[in-house]
Amino acid sequence: MSTNTCMHPNCNEKAIKSHIMQKNGILSSISDDQHLWELSVDHFKQEYIGFQRRGINRIYTFTGFCNNHDTSLFSKIETEGAIDFDDYESCLLFALRTAYNEIWTKEVVIKLQECIIKDSGVEIDIAMLQESIRQNKLGLADMEFYTSSMWNDLDNCTQSFVFEYREMEQQEICLNSIYTYDTSKEIMDYQHKYGKDMERTSEIFVSYFPYANKSILLMGYHKDDSIKVKSFVNLFFKENIKKTYRRLSSLIAFNCETWVCSNTFYKEKLEGLDSEFFKSTQFSGRNGNERKTFGVNFFKPNFKKEFKNFIKKNVG
Repeated sequence: MSTNTCMHPNCNEKAIKSHIMQKNGILSSISDDQHLWELSVDHFKQEYIGFQRRGINRIYTFTGFCNNHDTSLFSKIETEGAIDFDDYESCLLFALRTAYNEIWTKEVVIKLQECIIKDSGVEIDIAMLQESIRQNKLGLADMEFYTSSMWNDLDNCTQSFVFEYREMEQQEICLNSIYTYDTSKEIMDYQHKYGKDMERTSEIFVSYFPYANKSILLMGYHKDDSIKVKSFVNLFFKENIKKTYRRLSSLIAFNCETWVCSNTFYKEKLEGLDSEFFKSTQFSGRNGNERKTFGVNFFKPNFKKEFKNFIKKNVG
């Protein structure tokens, strides 16, 4: 698949820059100056993950669908009035857009890494890059399973996924990410035991965003994975709000990269923490248990101090 072609299965038109979450009404509701902050990657820095401020027209976008499909496919959650989170198709459309942003990101990374390998003038660990490419291609194969189910649902009015949502106090942060339920240790143990990769990993589609003066937490998973992931997902919807905020904070700080926040949220919670967030990604990769909830809470007034102390104690 070309990273510049519409990702709709029956379309070969040129893709446009699409917002992962609608600009008008959701992103605009937390933008007080037509700008937002995002955690982004800069491979030219030693600590290559940090916060950047970008205009609302450019931030939180990917090259996904042609103008026609980007408009018509998502109209139910963008232009047709109030969003009904009890409506299966509406929830599915949030997961679909999240899935294709993930696909686009993996394809871009693969192309970049393949170009680096071909450039013999660059001093790099080729084996490490080749393994990264292999892992990303495995991820794309997994996503094919999920997106095929999504298109089948849209075409045939079937329901292959389970969705749960929860209304919470509004926070000026927007997250759309795919969370792999299987931990890195479980994936490695499977490889050692069976001498091959898992047939596929179990993915959970997570959205958390401001809407109608609330924040909506929306999570979905494939029904084939219910036995494995249901009890974990239910924790986010059945526990008290304090525990839910901690679970959500661990997802954002250690496991999910696709999110943006307002200038106010950045100033209060994140300014000066670039190094800590870079180290948190390293910690997550080494920890081996990505389902673990840590003692940090994004939504508490003392998050900055709490997070700095956690990173200093556990990462150095």
